[in-house]
Amino acid sequence: MKKIILLFLLSICTYSFSQNSKLKLDVNYPFAVDQNFMGKNYSGIIDIGGKYSLVNKDLVNLGFAINTGLLTFDNTINESFQNYKISAYTIQPKVFCEFNIKSVEKIHPYTSLGYSFFVFKATGTNNEFDVSAFNDTQSGINLNFGLAFDITKKLYINAQYDFIKLKKEDLIPNSKFNTNVNIVKIGIGLKL
Repeated sequence: MKKIILLFLLSICTYSFSQNSKLKLDVNYPFAVDQNFMGKNYSGIIDIGGKYSLVNKDLVNLGFAINTGLLTFDNTINESFQNYKISAYTIQPKVFCEFNIKSVEKIHPYTSLGYSFFVFKATGTNNEFDVSAFNDTQSGINLNFGLAFDITKKLYINAQYDFIKLKKEDLIPNSKFNTNVNIVKIGIGLKL
């Protein structure tokens, strides 16, 4: 199986470099910010993203993108009766618009609109009750702004901001604290 995956990746890279592909891949460090349930409780682990340009014009590139990531909330460090961890897996499909600035060719501002899914998985105990069955998925509209800076023709650094407006849920109070999520991501990418 490892040989098949390696052969697949090698063929993609060979095709990408030889055919001037429109694919970009990046690895980011995400961190939740602001005074909300994510910003106060969750720490970023990793975010992996990919963009594929469908239309390349002089001023703009348009296409599809997807990011997936992991943030965690660790309540085991408090050494109390609440001894659990929550992993928040993010899935963010979107459409993007990247701007090409002729006077500053290395800088590429972009924006995107999409939908975000947060899959929350809990492990551990809360007051000696197993919380592993209490998993949840929340979702909402995602607005993204970012800036990429080319280091070389193939390598770039990236900074982006995601604002996610989660849908109201029955058992969760409808407040900005519970429905507004702000995530900043900083990373490095490769044009294939």
